Amino acid sequence: MPPAKPVSDDPLRSVFAYRAFDLRDRFPQPLETFRQALECLQSSEAYLPDMSGEIVAYLRGGSALHIPEYFFILQSVNSSAVISPQENDYVCAAVEAWLRETLLQASTALENASTVRQARFNILLDQCDPNAPEPDDIQAWRDMRDVGREVIDAPSREDIWDAAVQAMGEVQARRWMKTSHPQLDDRSPNVCVEESPERVYALILRMGSGEKT
Repeated sequence: MPPAKPVSDDPLRSVFAYRAFDLRDRFPQPLETFRQALECLQSSEAYLPDMSGEIVAYLRGGSALHIPEYFFILQSVNSSAVISPQENDYVCAAVEAWLRETLLQASTALENASTVRQARFNILLDQCDPNAPEPDDIQAWRDMRDVGREVIDAPSREDIWDAAVQAMGEVQARRWMKTSHPQLDDRSPNVCVEESPERVYALILRMGSGEKT
């Protein structure tokens, strides 16, 4: 019988936080467990989680894994819904097993690949001195009068979802938001919208105008 694997070798130790996403991005805080992220999407605070809900596992070193939605969103031809809390124990166990298998299979690639966003916000915060004086050039930029396009706010997740529904209908929009697109560096709009909402919004507007994308 092979010896038990040391706890320190558990691939799940490479996961340091989870985060839940809904259409209005109401859960910005990092979470310790997948169950907490799932409960966010199940809560009354979540906005249309069945259409836009995502859960991401953040790994030490700057990489991330998107938990497949089929674990926590039930979909049929005409409807979708987040699983009920009564199923959480089963789903959490299934996700834990999937994470272990995925991390074991991808360990070499994750160690050798450059991260998608190496300077993540939480890492940058750890490196910042909150008491450092603001540089003169930043103060000058802050005091400048808004001119041109910078006065326009970046589109929100809700703006983008509404535009997608208007352009292609609700069912197709749900699929499109979760499907990788070549003009978004082969990432899904739901992933790209976190860092480049204007890019996703512009792509939807081009689609709505009939432009080939």
